[in-house]
Amino acid sequence: MLTGRGPGAVRVLLRGAALVVGVGLAVLMVAQPASAHADLVRSDPADGAKLLQPPTVARLWFSEEISPEFSAARIVDGHGSTVAGSALQADSGDPRLLAVKLPNLADGTYGVMWRVLAEDDGHTTRGVVVFTVGAAAPASPVIAGEADAGETGTAATPAGVLLRWLGLCSLAGLVGTLAVVGLVLGRARGITGSDAATTGIRLLRRRLLGIAAACAASAAAVGVAVLADAGRRAAAGTGRSLIDAVLDLLTSTRWGHLWLAREAAVVTLAVLVLRIRSALGEPRSRRTIARSAAAATLVFAVAWIEALGSHAVAVESAQPAAVVAYTLHVLTALLWLGGLPALVLVFWPAVPGLARRDLVRACRGPFTAFALTSVTILVISGLYGAGRQVPQPGDLLSTSYGRTVVVKTALLAVVGGLGLANSALLHGRRLRRGGLVPTAAGGAPSRRLILTEAAVGAVLLAAAGVLAETAPPRPALPAVPAAEARASDATVEDVVLSVSASPNQPGMNGFTVLAASSRRPPPAPIDRIALKFVMPSGTRTVPLQEFEPGRYFGTAELDSAGPVTITAVIGRAGERLTVALPWQVSTEPVPAASPRPDYRLAPYVNVIALAILLLALGAGVRLLAVRRKRQRFDAAPPAATERILEDVR
Repeated sequence: MLTGRGPGAVRVLLRGAALVVGVGLAVLMVAQPASAHADLVRSDPADGAKLLQPPTVARLWFSEEISPEFSAARIVDGHGSTVAGSALQADSGDPRLLAVKLPNLADGTYGVMWRVLAEDDGHTTRGVVVFTVGAAAPASPVIAGEADAGETGTAATPAGVLLRWLGLCSLAGLVGTLAVVGLVLGRARGITGSDAATTGIRLLRRRLLGIAAACAASAAAVGVAVLADAGRRAAAGTGRSLIDAVLDLLTSTRWGHLWLAREAAVVTLAVLVLRIRSALGEPRSRRTIARSAAAATLVFAVAWIEALGSHAVAVESAQPAAVVAYTLHVLTALLWLGGLPALVLVFWPAVPGLARRDLVRACRGPFTAFALTSVTILVISGLYGAGRQVPQPGDLLSTSYGRTVVVKTALLAVVGGLGLANSALLHGRRLRRGGLVPTAAGGAPSRRLILTEAAVGAVLLAAAGVLAETAPPRPALPAVPAAEARASDATVEDVVLSVSASPNQPGMNGFTVLAASSRRPPPAPIDRIALKFVMPSGTRTVPLQEFEPGRYFGTAELDSAGPVTITAVIGRAGERLTVALPWQVSTEPVPAASPRPDYRLAPYVNVIALAILLLALGAGVRLLAVRRKRQRFDAAPPAATERILEDVR
């Protein structure tokens, strides 16, 4: 255990910082591309549909509400050329529907190139739905079912995860430090008997409140960076400037309104914390109580705003309960994980006039109660949220979101174990053979253990950032599913390609290619891209049309299901680059036998959460009863004490 401030303490700090940075970088590196949050769940015409008559309207339904201001769609023909005359249909009445009026279409294959922005989380999604019109179509059109967008989605990028993590760390520092100032130091007893001790407590509070104000300023700065990143994504491919996109986001989307509310709350908190810090020497009055109440209200408001921009608003049933659960989950996570570094600052470095042993004895009770309450609510709300966001138990291992939930749960268990060890040390217990035994020196925390717990907690916040940037799995819809879409990445020299097919089944398909150079600046612009197909029936080459910078589209007919070799041919400054992509064409879609029930994981985790809640309530009632008896015993006169002891005997 470290008790000094020498080289050993510096080494501990450096190791803790290295752990946070190393694991944080690992989390960022594994943040692979994932679907954005407004997923395409079905379309009419369905992806891959063959129609006798041309449709007049294309309708796309998404998993979340979309922003009309940042929604766009256009129709392209089989060669990727834009077909004039399409327009968005205003006032569709469904906030999750994108309706596109179509021009008169001749026989042929077409693609609806769409791009939307989710109202709540500000993520951009794009994709394509392919359908064919012509006399070769079957007698009746295919029923519109669950469509996959092929190239749908944006990436859970390292930059997005990093910004989310920095924002959560800043909020944790703000909320946890304020909690230690109010709930721990404010309730500490037995150390304010002298003027020196009172001055020492005031110095501690001043130190922590200064850090809280700095964390609030950091959270506000990260918010500005998040807004700039969202504006950059929203402006991409629309012709808007960054400033125009940012202004439109703030004025015309729910995400922008939530951003303004969050920034206002954080900035107000920073000002309020500085005002509380400057008034620490003033006597307690209604004004000081009002400031503390206002700070607590703003902390809850920040957690509520975080919940309103989360996945909880996209659930189909009991949405208010999901939002409340997520609010409590965020709030208790920030309280607990932010309170740990604040606890280190309470005990180290030493404050003149305050003996560390007296400080530990006075703070361990309030901090233990505050930490146990936070962890209990964190676990219960997390279990409830997992049951709402992960429909099937198998999704925990088969989806990126589910695997991240499992990793987050494991990290929570590790932090909880470290927390129990720290609590035992605070109460003067050490692990020996036979269990926990009291020490002669009394309670003394381990700075090494607390810093380790805080470092693992920072990694836990990184996992939370990945979850916030990753779309949860969707429950199956009672519809006819399209064939499984396919996407593949490849690299040739400095060119990075991403090829996707929609619907990736025998028949006519739309192929979307993203191409970009990994060098800055690129050696030369790409002149053309074509796809060469080697199938059992022969070889076919399809030129692609660039419909956005770096995005190419074209259609090709695939003979049958099974393996196909696709070769991407890239022309650049007279140079010809080729790269082969092994491909597997899916079988024809078949109707689902029956829709799966939603939230099948929920009953299991809800029972576990209810059991933990009942155990926590029982333990709390027992602790209150024991404390009340102890207070009565301490306050009883000697004669009454003897009678109590006789009754005990």
